[in-house]
Amino acid sequence: MSTVYDVAVVGSGGFLGSAITAHLGARGASVTGFTRDDPILADDALAPRAADVPVIVWAAGGITPTVAADDPDAVAAELEAFRAFARAAAARPVPPRIVLMSSGGAIYGRPALPPYGEADAPHPPNAYGAYKLAQEAVLAEAGLDATAIRVANAYGPGQRGAHGQGVLAIWMREVREGRAITLHGDGSVARDYVHADDVADLVARVIAHPAPPAVVNCGSGSPTSLAELLELLRAAVGDALRVEQLPHRGVDPDSTWLDATLAREALGWEPRMALADGIADMWARTAAWHGTSA
Repeated sequence: MSTVYDVAVVGSGGFLGSAITAHLGARGASVTGFTRDDPILADDALAPRAADVPVIVWAAGGITPTVAADDPDAVAAELEAFRAFARAAAARPVPPRIVLMSSGGAIYGRPALPPYGEADAPHPPNAYGAYKLAQEAVLAEAGLDATAIRVANAYGPGQRGAHGQGVLAIWMREVREGRAITLHGDGSVARDYVHADDVADLVARVIAHPAPPAVVNCGSGSPTSLAELLELLRAAVGDALRVEQLPHRGVDPDSTWLDATLAREALGWEPRMALADGIADMWARTAAWHGTSA
């Protein structure tokens, strides 16, 4: 007997994908996951487990800002794989709804100014933002019913800080290994940090809504400078945190943060995890996993 799942999560083994999978399961949804070792495509069609799933969340994250900048061939290959997925989904007798984990921190840019809202024209400042915007375009071109959730800087337990993505995860790893955190410049550059549990809650609300927005921001709505972020981490870590301050590199992107009004008004969503609490919990759980003192 086959099981018809409520939701499929592509990238279920990753940082955000695993948080989304756990959150949806806790809300009573029947969820099936797909990874690179267990792909959602089989012979250019959706895998049997996904064939009749009404909603597919795409949270696969093979491309990071560093990879996008250094390896355009990898970006092209990922986009072609995503197009193949979109074609297969659109070919179903009843195509699934798609929820795409996009990027709010990399899709917006000048001449618009933060806080960025969904009505601001996309202007990616780097190759990663261009890649995420291209994913959104692929879904539109395929004619799929889709919502792109433009996530700010997500953080939380389980984040690895791979390929230079996830500053808190990178900093915590450096502290665990007894190394100084490197800060370029005066720390004034600001970002918008949102906890993975809050991201997962917005995904659940998009899925539950009969007609969610085509694009919705997911962020705290407030800028936090790197200097402020360091002090919040210091409060959690204590004397183990050391900082080596170096000259400004001159290549860091402008400060970015998002306007999350639409998520609140259309979906009743607001972030619940205060940044200080989220950092303290992330450090405690990370330290516990690695057998070090929190």
